[in-house]
Amino acid sequence: MIFLKRYLILFILLIYISLVNAASFDVEVVPIDDRIAIDEFAKFQIEIKNNLGQADEYRIYNSNFPTWDVRTDPIVNPITLELEPGEKGSLELIVDPLKIKDIGTYAVNLNVRTKVLNQLKSAPLKVTVLSIEGLIGGYVPTVVTSVSIPEKIDPREEVPIKIVLNNQNIIDYEELVIKLGSNLIKDTVVTKLGPKEEKTLELIVNLDPLTFPQEDTLMVTVLREDKSIINPIARKIKIIEYGDLKVVSESKNFLVTKSNYKFVSNNPDYAGSFKIETTLFGSIFSSENPKAKVIKEDDKKYFVWDVELENNKMDVVVTKNILPLVFVIVLLIGLVFSYYIFRVPLIIRKESSSLVKSEGGVSEMSVILHIKNRAKSKIKDIEITETIPSIVSIERDISIGALQPTKVLRHEKRGTTIVKWSINHLDVSEERVLSYKIKTKLSILGDFSLPAATAVFKYEGKTLTTVSSRLHVVN
Repeated sequence: MIFLKRYLILFILLIYISLVNAASFDVEVVPIDDRIAIDEFAKFQIEIKNNLGQADEYRIYNSNFPTWDVRTDPIVNPITLELEPGEKGSLELIVDPLKIKDIGTYAVNLNVRTKVLNQLKSAPLKVTVLSIEGLIGGYVPTVVTSVSIPEKIDPREEVPIKIVLNNQNIIDYEELVIKLGSNLIKDTVVTKLGPKEEKTLELIVNLDPLTFPQEDTLMVTVLREDKSIINPIARKIKIIEYGDLKVVSESKNFLVTKSNYKFVSNNPDYAGSFKIETTLFGSIFSSENPKAKVIKEDDKKYFVWDVELENNKMDVVVTKNILPLVFVIVLLIGLVFSYYIFRVPLIIRKESSSLVKSEGGVSEMSVILHIKNRAKSKIKDIEITETIPSIVSIERDISIGALQPTKVLRHEKRGTTIVKWSINHLDVSEERVLSYKIKTKLSILGDFSLPAATAVFKYEGKTLTTVSSRLHVVN
């Protein structure tokens, strides 16, 4: 009984393993071009189906290298294929007879190995060589070629292209033609390549700076007697968009600087803006055509324009004109000069002091007059006149040391009092102080003001008059 159970378990396990191995994946080879000349390439399509219940990766490789080379176009190394559960996928393979010298049918062993179960299956690729006319001295032309070119290209700059030719056998190529072709690049190079020689060709291609942003594919082929001896090499390239601002010219005249700028892009629909650094002074005294916005970034000021291209360019003119500033400065200097020339040589400053309050208002105060000569020569025959309103009265007693009034007159109709002082002369920068006391008839509530004082005097043979400001008393 135990023997039967063990036998049954072993039998089930063997069936499971055989089912897994049988159903892991399927490989099928479909010939596309399996009959070739010795210098041509065969093509096959390999189809793989994933029979597992999970995703798997399949690695495809050739066990007959270096007699045969199996690759993809473009070249991918390693050659792999990822499939989801139940998915079927395919790859196109190129088979290259590297060291075949005779006509006949050959079986190239292709291996497929899974990643999940590490299972291996082999699929023969049957290739028939019909002709060996392409042999040179009994050898198949084999020139390993590599091409390098920048993937992203600025059309304003030179485009470097590097081509490396590696002769794998002893054939002496007296003339090889390398052709480069794309929508934007077309060139041909003729060179020699000796037996087992490796040669590097470096080319420089110049594009139109206004080449529109686009993607392109550069194809490189190597020809001998108008026949390709390599599988064409493809390289993807991309022309990038740019925006370039340049100073076209700058002219400087008296107080005026005119700068001409040109913004150029290879995209006529360029969307964006550009800026030119300026200063606070420059932003005030500059005019722009077209008009710009002024912004501040990192404590710096800039003129900013929104790009509007015409024929891939936009012209901008910035004119800095400080003539108005110079005019204002000259005007201010003239005004100051005129002020000092035509200003009144005698000034009167009127102020109050010693305020006495009663019943919440001002009842008594002193009025002080400062008389000063600010001219550059002597002032003579100075007569100062003060008009005191009827709501106040002047104290007759003047403090000792103060200049006494020459006249005190009362205007009966108006009720005002007129006080006059006479000063014989004032020397340059000399100042006299006049003072008197007044009393109010009633306490004055709130703020009030007293009339301005006037002075009549003689200066440089002329009789002039000056007036002080009104005295405002804040209660």
